[in-house]
Amino acid sequence: MSLKGTKMLRITILTFLLFILLSCDYKRDAIGGNDDIIVLAAKEDREKVSSLLSVVFNDTLLTPSPESFYNIKFAEPESFSALKTQTNLVIASIGDYELNPATKLAKELLGENTFNKTLDEIPLILSRNQFAKNQLFMIISGNSYDQINDYLDSNKAFIKKQFDDNFFKKQAQYFLDNQRQEELELELLSKYNWTMNIPWGWELIKDDSEKSFLWIGQELPFRWIAVQWREGNFFSKEDALEYAQDFPQNYFESIRYNPDYLKIDFEDFNSESAYRIYGLWESIEDAKGGPFQGYLFYDYKNDRTFYISYIVFNPGGKKAFYMRQMEMIAQTIDIK
Repeated sequence: MSLKGTKMLRITILTFLLFILLSCDYKRDAIGGNDDIIVLAAKEDREKVSSLLSVVFNDTLLTPSPESFYNIKFAEPESFSALKTQTNLVIASIGDYELNPATKLAKELLGENTFNKTLDEIPLILSRNQFAKNQLFMIISGNSYDQINDYLDSNKAFIKKQFDDNFFKKQAQYFLDNQRQEELELELLSKYNWTMNIPWGWELIKDDSEKSFLWIGQELPFRWIAVQWREGNFFSKEDALEYAQDFPQNYFESIRYNPDYLKIDFEDFNSESAYRIYGLWESIEDAKGGPFQGYLFYDYKNDRTFYISYIVFNPGGKKAFYMRQMEMIAQTIDIK
């Protein structure tokens, strides 16, 4: 996509924001699941709309069956009034057909001139706090499937980031910003010169200063977060592989990482270089398992290597949602 096109998209977003900022203080908070995307589209367009949305929302969690990070839920365009305050709301229209209820709704909300521009130019309008606080609202309206598909493919990273940012912002409001175990956080800081946000309800399972190992967890569903650190620089692909092979059995004893699904990537973690270790864990004794993820990174200031990891066990239930919650906790780690 051209630089001009990118600027036009951002101008469209900013135009909406300028209007919204004047009125958002009077709006109630958006409702609905933070990982749900409510899509208002005509029944005859839903197969194509689903395909278009998969261009942007195509990442999944191996659980071992792939699980999407967002739940796409279709609804009738006529239900707009009842659903207008949902956290993630999308109106999707393909073409300009008078009898298409989604097209009619898009025209009513955008006005004739702006609607026509979506057919000829940029087929997407994106705004925050449109009908409720902490809402992400998007209108997809284009002349054809191909026009919309090409645009989404060129801008998928930017669009996806808006939804991810909204998810983490809403989750943080009640999950991390409200009740926390500040006394435990301060104790960690005093004892180990690092800390992280620990939500209320999470239990300290193990604090082993000799092994430089901390383990917290919560049930319903079953979740663990662990931090292990050691003096010196052990930040390499070989070290990451060693952690993947030895860490769970050395520190949890009852589980291991399944080597057939193990992956190690070089990525950013809290704006620092890190090795992301992820895949599936499994119980050594029982028929249990689920997804895990961990980050290996180096603390240059104090010459320490950290590994922070988390797992979830929720058979028959959602896992991606809880993995993202634990990622939020992991990203709050603060090394002094």
